Amino acid sequence: MNPNGTVNAPGPSSEERVSPALLIEYEDANENRSLTAGLGGTCIAILTFVLIFLYDRAAAGQINNLLYQWTLLNIVVSLFLISLSSLNYWFVMEALRNHNPRASSYERRADGFFASSLVLLLLEPTLILVTVRLYYVGAVALVLWGVGFLALALGWREVR
Repeated sequence: MNPNGTVNAPGPSSEERVSPALLIEYEDANENRSLTAGLGGTCIAILTFVLIFLYDRAAAGQINNLLYQWTLLNIVVSLFLISLSSLNYWFVMEALRNHNPRASSYERRADGFFASSLVLLLLEPTLILVTVRLYYVGAVALVLWGVGFLALALGWREVR
């Protein structure tokens, strides 16, 4: 009810404000935003795991402190890039709702942040394994990271 006593009719929902031709792009951006939020949560869980289980070992000198800090830095940067990706997917949604022509530039930026964060996220197991001196498994994880990075680079080149 508004101040003059009449009932306001609800306005159009966010999706109703998007033109039907752009609705698929809007839904894709919304799904991507949700995905990045989930990956952000995964990143926070990994950060928590590394802090809880490895901090005392790093402080006691049982593991390489520089490698431990590099691992933490990798996780933090990955989380930051995931957050920027999520934010830019939200910008895409807002631009589509408001008929702003910059939606495609926001989407390209979001995809770039997502790809960068994915590269770092896939490196985290390698860093953790090497930090705890599991070198052979860490080497296999590094090779698999290289394969993942190569697949991303080749796929990115094909779709761009």
